[in-house]
Amino acid sequence: MLFNSLDYFAFLGLTLAGFWAIRFLGPERDDGPRTRGAWLRLLFVFLASCAFYMAWNWRYIGLILFSTLLDYCAGLGIHAAKSSRAKKAWLGLSLAGNLGLLGVFKYFNFFSEATGDVLSLFGVAIHAPVLDVLLPVGISFYTFQTLSYTIDVYRGRLEPVRNPIEFAFYVTFFAQLVAGPIVRASELLPQLRRPPWLDRERVGHGLFLIAIGLIKKVILADFVSVNLVDRVFADPSAFSGTETIIGLYAFTLQIYADFSGYTDVARGSSLLFGIELPENFDRPYQATSVAEFWRRWHMTLSTWLRDYLYFPLGGSKSGELRTYFNLYLTLFLIGLWHGASWTFVIYGNLQAAAVMWNRYLVRERAARRGPTRPSSVYLLASAWNRLNDLLRGGLDRDPLWLTAVKVLLTMQFVVFSRILFRATGLDNAELVASRVVSGTWSVAQVSTELWGVLLAGFVLHYLPRSWLESLRSRFVQLPPWAQGIALALVGVVLAIFVTAEAVPYIYFQF
Repeated sequence: MLFNSLDYFAFLGLTLAGFWAIRFLGPERDDGPRTRGAWLRLLFVFLASCAFYMAWNWRYIGLILFSTLLDYCAGLGIHAAKSSRAKKAWLGLSLAGNLGLLGVFKYFNFFSEATGDVLSLFGVAIHAPVLDVLLPVGISFYTFQTLSYTIDVYRGRLEPVRNPIEFAFYVTFFAQLVAGPIVRASELLPQLRRPPWLDRERVGHGLFLIAIGLIKKVILADFVSVNLVDRVFADPSAFSGTETIIGLYAFTLQIYADFSGYTDVARGSSLLFGIELPENFDRPYQATSVAEFWRRWHMTLSTWLRDYLYFPLGGSKSGELRTYFNLYLTLFLIGLWHGASWTFVIYGNLQAAAVMWNRYLVRERAARRGPTRPSSVYLLASAWNRLNDLLRGGLDRDPLWLTAVKVLLTMQFVVFSRILFRATGLDNAELVASRVVSGTWSVAQVSTELWGVLLAGFVLHYLPRSWLESLRSRFVQLPPWAQGIALALVGVVLAIFVTAEAVPYIYFQF
């Protein structure tokens, strides 16, 4: 059930109607015990969320219910444990259960085949076992979500949930179940313990986000995917070097519009239930470094790995070598989180190398401005620092043009490294890369409409955030009939651009 389908909006409308009908059956108080209606409300959405997930594959609903039950019990067990050893045992059970499922369904086949490949290099031939299973939709998202709960309970930062219905709602809420954002219990559970409410601003904001998300998905992401990106990666030899490069920029636009569009619809749908979900993107293509890019892209994943991996390993407080190792492991796992293949292994290593290099440059520049000037370890880094200092002219803040240069350079790294992200395998990635450097310059297969969509997509991304906020405020202030007309016009435009068959969201495969 895709967000960009009529089925989803029929489901959303029915679920909203049932939710608010139960809400108004009886009064609910902020300062009193839960009413029966409050629990019935949560139970209704939980059952609706199960139905939503089962529309993808009913067989895998058991995995989500298993994770839900496991971490519900683990949270209570950790809290009730009298010794540190017992607490660790409960946490270990949660980690083993959740990561075990993720390992079997997502990573087993890759690591099995990789082991066979490595052994074959030493002349050892084995028959690597392969599991004939499909990857459950959203498993990487809800696994990290439930793990954050048990870890926070173990750290003493969160009280365990006593009511299983409340916890089941937290894990399975359909709006963000399949592709995030990864919501922590500390963000969602307090909202469930208050009576939900709606006002004109919240409804208007929710509808605005849904409309923006659909525009991103249908007009930007799906259009460039069908008209160029998919064809370039399906048969790279049929395209010139220039067309292939344009295809890479098109994919860069596609994946942002696709994923952030999903998040917008998820957040907008949640607001109609009176629930606020965290933002997941902050204009990532405006980043001035790869490190900043990962602070702006899929922020709930980046902050999850920062808080539950990077900081526990020591962060940047355990010496330089350990800091670089922590950075490497975090960025490498970000790459591997996205997929179990050699392309994502290399992709994660590239991201890690870029972030570590960025840290080295920043620290080297800071050291050179101190009372003493240490010698540079790397000649290239030293030369770059001298040039950068010259360009900066001694200013504490980069001038606008230099910021633009940094954004441009960072963008190029993001664009070309995503050959590995989109490619179906190393052979496909090699073919695409060879076309990039082929030196052929034709753009005959790039239509005028595609040029227009690409230009519009990137221009909109680089516009000031205040412009979008102003547009949202104006939409919210419109009377309901005017909002309805505006949304109807959006629907007409979407109908013009919609493809013959709904294109699945990219991050559903993760």
